[in-house]
Amino acid sequence: MKLLSDFDGVWTYPDEEGAAHGAALDAALIAVAGESDREAVRDWIAGARYAVRAEPTRWGWMVAGRLSAFADEDPFAEQSALLHYLHARRTSDPLAGRLCAAIEATGDTIPEFGGRAHMTGVKQVEARRGPGITVAAAEAGRRMLAGGIDIVLASNSTTDKLKHWFAHALVPAHVHPEHVPGHPRLRGSAQKFVLDADRDDALMLGGMRIDVARSLYEALLREEAPDAVVGDVFSIDLALPLALKRREPSWRHVRLFWLAHPYAPARMRAAIAQLPAGEVEALEGGLPAVADALLG
Repeated sequence: MKLLSDFDGVWTYPDEEGAAHGAALDAALIAVAGESDREAVRDWIAGARYAVRAEPTRWGWMVAGRLSAFADEDPFAEQSALLHYLHARRTSDPLAGRLCAAIEATGDTIPEFGGRAHMTGVKQVEARRGPGITVAAAEAGRRMLAGGIDIVLASNSTTDKLKHWFAHALVPAHVHPEHVPGHPRLRGSAQKFVLDADRDDALMLGGMRIDVARSLYEALLREEAPDAVVGDVFSIDLALPLALKRREPSWRHVRLFWLAHPYAPARMRAAIAQLPAGEVEALEGGLPAVADALLG
């Protein structure tokens, strides 16, 4: 049996990293503003965050002009949504326009600027606390590996981060394509968030339209042909596998596990609960619950 696993939010609980990412992004926006704008930027950020939280399915991680994930799907998503809001307001809001221009004057695109804030926040948490694979997740991983389950990590995080964090957790792992039985195989920088610029394809879930035109992720899924997939961000991790499961007989046996953490949106919980039996299994207990489900 093969389990294709996300990393952040599956092996980790990223609330601290998400908060640090947000603080780093706010600080970077204030720093890049002109001296005369800085107090106004603080107020603007507060208003922007209020607007994003009020309409989480309107704002989110914008890729190829479309939403790759909604603003409230995990502790990182709101930070991407803040930049989406900033970009959308650049022509109608003079302060937003000045902020965008100041970011671009540094040589960064807006996504690159956000990426730097993400890295800053995660590094700050790591320096204070250490790498964040949880004890419970590491033990669940060991149980599954000992039980004969092949685990492949497909993460938007870098391979170097995965290697470092697994080593810190004392879970030996190897980088794809090297395969050592009993050890996780790491596929970092998987780009599951990337949407095809020239193709439209969507999955409907509880009235939400989720983009599944993700050729890079689809190629990885087809190459790995997993028996189970687990993730915490439904739009990025599980929407495409569910689309394949609905469309193709060879995918109908694949078990899809959505980790319903405390930060999971209530509307997503409700929508997944209404799916036909066997499509997606919502689990409250993190990776240990996945281990229980697969090992019996």
